[in-house]
Amino acid sequence: MWILIFGRMSMKAKGDSRRPTRTKKHILRLYIADRDDKSQKALKNLKEICDRDLPGEYKIEIVDVRKNPGAAKKNNLIALPAVVRTLPAPIRKFIGTLSGKNGSLVRVDLASDT
Repeated sequence: MWILIFGRMSMKAKGDSRRPTRTKKHILRLYIADRDDKSQKALKNLKEICDRDLPGEYKIEIVDVRKNPGAAKKNNLIALPAVVRTLPAPIRKFIGTLSGKNGSLVRVDLASDT
């Protein structure tokens, strides 16, 4: 499993010297079958969507189901590539390369429950 982490830190209050805390995170898992063209396109599109709509507030985990076949079954995924948003609740699933109309729907749905 590869993990790409993008995040920003914030202080609790102005002038607060305590440790910074993480802002609200979106946890997204991209399920792929090897590093083929569709998988690469889905990753590129997902990063673009997140950079635009959730700058610094997301984490992408990449799961290769050829190396971990139980992962797709556990999440009831029948088509790849697929993105599963695990946080914030509720869980959302998206199938495909996240381009065109599909990408527009993802943009709206990723940030809608925040």
